[in-house]
Amino acid sequence: MASRPLGSRLTVAQAAEATGLSRSRVDALIRTGKIRATKVGHQYVLDDPQQLAALTHRRGRPMSVRMAWALMLVVDDLDVPWATPGERRRLRAHVERLREDADPATRLQALVAGRARRVAYRGTDPAGVLADDEMLPSGLSDPRSGLSAGAQAEGYVHEDDLPRVVRRHLLVDPVDSRPDVWLHVSAYVPPHALRLQVAADLAEHGGPRERVRASAIVAEALGI
Repeated sequence: MASRPLGSRLTVAQAAEATGLSRSRVDALIRTGKIRATKVGHQYVLDDPQQLAALTHRRGRPMSVRMAWALMLVVDDLDVPWATPGERRRLRAHVERLREDADPATRLQALVAGRARRVAYRGTDPAGVLADDEMLPSGLSDPRSGLSAGAQAEGYVHEDDLPRVVRRHLLVDPVDSRPDVWLHVSAYVPPHALRLQVAADLAEHGGPRERVRASAIVAEALGI
C-alpha cells in the first residue's frame, strides 16, 4: 500500500494505513519506545506521527554488528584491530557517503541499527539507573545531546548484565505508560559513548529535537 502524509494525531490503525505498516508493527514500535503514544480509552494515539514517518524512511542497508561498531570507533579516531584491510576500505567509503548525504543522521540510523537491541522500560528512579556502574549513559543521557534530564535514562548495558540491572532498578514493561528508561543491549559496550553512537540513539527517538541534535553531532563528528 502506498503511504500518505501523516496528520498531527493518529490512532494505531490510521498510522498503519498511512505508512503501509501492519498494526502489529506499529504496536511493537510503541511497546519498545521507538515512537511515543498516549492511551486514550482502549487505544493508543501517536503523540508525534512524524516519529513514525522518520522510522519508515530510513536509507541504507544495516551493517553487521562488528562493522557498525567499527564505523563508530574509527570516526572517533579509535583503533579497530579486528578490521581487515578490505573492511577498512569499506568503512572509509561509508564515511564519505555519510559526508555527502543530505541527511546523514537518517543514513547513520539505518547503517548502525544492528549495534544493539533497544528495550524500553518504566522505572521508579531513572537517575539511579544512570548511576549504575553497569550502565553506560548515551543518547538522551549523554551531555552532548543537550537534552539530559533526571526524569529519563538512556544508555548501554552488556547483554550479560541486563537481568541484574533490570532487577536492581525494578524496571518494568511500560504497558500503559510512557517509558522513561531506554537500554541498548549489546555484546559489546565501549569504555565511553562514541559520537555517532549518541547521534544514532537520538535519531531513533524520532522527535524533532532529538533529530536536530543527532544531525548536529553527526556533522561535528564528520567535519561537515
